[in-house]
Amino acid sequence: MPFPRLRSLSSLTACLSAVILQLPHLHAADDPAPALVATINGVIDLALGKSPEVIQEQLPAIRSRMSESFAIDVIVQRTFGANWKKLTPPQQTEAVDLLGRLIIRTYATQLSTGVRPVITATASREIDAERREVVSTAVRQGDTVNVIYRLGRFDGKWKVYDVAAEGVSVVGNYRQQFDAHFQKGSAADLLKLLKDKLAVIPAVKKEGP
Repeated sequence: MPFPRLRSLSSLTACLSAVILQLPHLHAADDPAPALVATINGVIDLALGKSPEVIQEQLPAIRSRMSESFAIDVIVQRTFGANWKKLTPPQQTEAVDLLGRLIIRTYATQLSTGVRPVITATASREIDAERREVVSTAVRQGDTVNVIYRLGRFDGKWKVYDVAAEGVSVVGNYRQQFDAHFQKGSAADLLKLLKDKLAVIPAVKKEGP
């Protein structure tokens, strides 16, 4: 099976950028959007202009900053869906580490080149008592990407559990590919694929003129 790729993350590089936040109705204390924006800007500061090798070394710091507003363990578990139960507890812990690092490295590496796009982000919209959405539009060099951050309450704090760029969900995209893997492959096989992928430093895709 080809290694699962998160196609939407290539689009999401535009959303990790300098952000202009619009809060039309909610007070900052009631809205998770400002904290999310601060986290994204902090991640950008760590990644922008860095080589893939440096980003690889800084993954713990990048992950720590990102974890302030992103529930990485929840994101990973949701990508597996029902297949999560096929992993032993030690394998689950390893999956959170490996896939979390891979997701973070993918967009951090792509953030390292090019200009910082400008993003407008609305205040969060209530889905229900425990869920919110923050809608953003990223514009970079004439290209526009629409991104939705979905947040839930985890340990009393609003954190992202999924991101959708141009209608493509990070969680849904991975889950589809993991479902295909588990039709014939095992959890051990998948973890090995993740390890092998992380062992290769990605090349930077250069921006056009």
